[in-house]
Amino acid sequence: MKTAHKKIFLNLYQKFALAIIVLGILPMSLVANFLVRNMTTQYQKALEANYEQAAEHCSSSLENLISVYDNVSKMIYDYNHSTGSAFSGQAWNTDSLRQVISGEIYDKANADAARSQDMTQFLRSLTGMDNYIYAAHFTADAGGDKTVSFHFSPRSTYFTNEELFEKAVRYDMLDRESRKLMIQPPHPAGYLYGVNKQVFTLSRNYYDLRGEIAGEKYIGTVYLDIDEERIRLLFKTLALEQPGNIYILDGNGQCIFSTSEEAKGKSYDDLKESLSGSGWKLLSETGFNAYGLKTAVAVNTSEAYAKLHSTRNTMFLILAASAFMLVLASFYFSRRMTRPMHRMMDEMSRVENGDFDIELPVESRDEIGILSDRFNRMSGELKNYINQSYVAQIRQNEAELTALKSQIYPHFLYNTLEVIRMEAVENDDTRVSSMIEALSEQIHYLIGPVKDMVPLGKETEIVRKYVYLLNCRVQGKILLTVEIDGLSQVRVPKLILQPIVENAYVHGIKPKNGKGSISISAEQKEEDLEISVMDNGAGMDETTLEKLSALLSGTEPGIKNEYNWQSIGLKNVHDRIRYLYGEKYGIKVTSTPGVGTIVTIVLPCMKTEDT
Repeated sequence: MKTAHKKIFLNLYQKFALAIIVLGILPMSLVANFLVRNMTTQYQKALEANYEQAAEHCSSSLENLISVYDNVSKMIYDYNHSTGSAFSGQAWNTDSLRQVISGEIYDKANADAARSQDMTQFLRSLTGMDNYIYAAHFTADAGGDKTVSFHFSPRSTYFTNEELFEKAVRYDMLDRESRKLMIQPPHPAGYLYGVNKQVFTLSRNYYDLRGEIAGEKYIGTVYLDIDEERIRLLFKTLALEQPGNIYILDGNGQCIFSTSEEAKGKSYDDLKESLSGSGWKLLSETGFNAYGLKTAVAVNTSEAYAKLHSTRNTMFLILAASAFMLVLASFYFSRRMTRPMHRMMDEMSRVENGDFDIELPVESRDEIGILSDRFNRMSGELKNYINQSYVAQIRQNEAELTALKSQIYPHFLYNTLEVIRMEAVENDDTRVSSMIEALSEQIHYLIGPVKDMVPLGKETEIVRKYVYLLNCRVQGKILLTVEIDGLSQVRVPKLILQPIVENAYVHGIKPKNGKGSISISAEQKEEDLEISVMDNGAGMDETTLEKLSALLSGTEPGIKNEYNWQSIGLKNVHDRIRYLYGEKYGIKVTSTPGVGTIVTIVLPCMKTEDT
């Protein structure tokens, strides 16, 4: 015995929505996750490479910077510089410097003053080599434990504290046998009066080169105070994109320069310990350069990756919003697609019950819209077929009965009018006889033999009969002019001018003392015929003209009141012309209050046919 399984039924709406969700959101989530992971990895690699290049660039730039001042400090060995003092005409070199320091070239009476003047001139020449050289100093042993020193600064003319200077440049730790440029960490230049500036000091020993190689006698040491701002400018040129710090370390592993003030003076080990656990990470460090300095770079990972995290969160937010919009769109489009189908199914049930007066709204131009349009056409064709097959027979029977009845009406009317006319003739009343004759011709034109098209001349002749009847009461109150030269045989629809002339009299001339003029003119414009009916009646204001335009463009035949149809003549003519020739033809109305109205009939110009 087979077990019956319950089938899970999903309608088309549910299947379509589910397909969009599964096939849209799932792949989009996988792709977004892959992109985020790949972006994170690439960003980290790019960040580390960027800081590694920054460290190398900083180390190289620092080496080039110090080499400039290194060359300045060595200039005494190869630079001929006239002092303009007691040594005028002699070159500055280590021997002349030795002579100045020893005082052997001066008179004992003024030796100290002359030596001080010459050394000041020498130091002045050094500070003039670069704008960032804040001050220059020179120290030498004077025998025993005594030291002789000279100082010059273009920014301060008063040297205040020798002990503070020796402590700042670590004079007691000076290696008098070093042939290299020595670097002291940044320190305040408080030994200069009125100066509170951070400087770093570069120093070089000078030797008497007259002795044997490697046996030169120590002369003294020159010190160059360099504005620390020069190093800061070097850091600024790096323009690191993320929050990071640069550390310049000497050969002892001590941080002598840094973009972080807190790191200055710390050892490298203490620096790494302080960075660990604080969100900072050392990304790169270089080897020692020619001056025994190396560069390390650290980055604040929480801030450096903040932009990445923000981008990632934005992507996930966009993904969530896209998924939400995708779900809404899936339900919307599936509903939009299946709703016309359900509506069509409901209308089909009406067709099955014999109701063919249905019209599905065509809301789009896609397959659903085409299907709705085809369904409307099918129901219309089916209705026409039913009408042709069954209703037409019933209407034919009714038409035959009506025709039999209507045959007596014109015959009776003609006979009656003829009796009245003969009575008027017997009584010698020619005016009444003419009026009855004019009326008979109009009735015969109206309900006589059916001819859809008549010559324009015949149509204007009926208008003349109508105006004659209007003028019978008061002779000449309406002046009619007709200008259709050369177009009298052009065929037009029957009875299109009389309703317009009647409308001109009733609504234009009659309200204006009952007297006026009406002119009819015809003109051929390319393949069209324009017939204008113009009166000098009361005219219409803008509101009335708008109502008339709305009436002409509407589907109602006219506005019916208790007694008559208002504007039915204009509407009838307009609808007949558009029915015969299409939407581009019909009548146009222009009017000016107190001046008059022009009604223009536009229809194809039909060539003359023999009748």
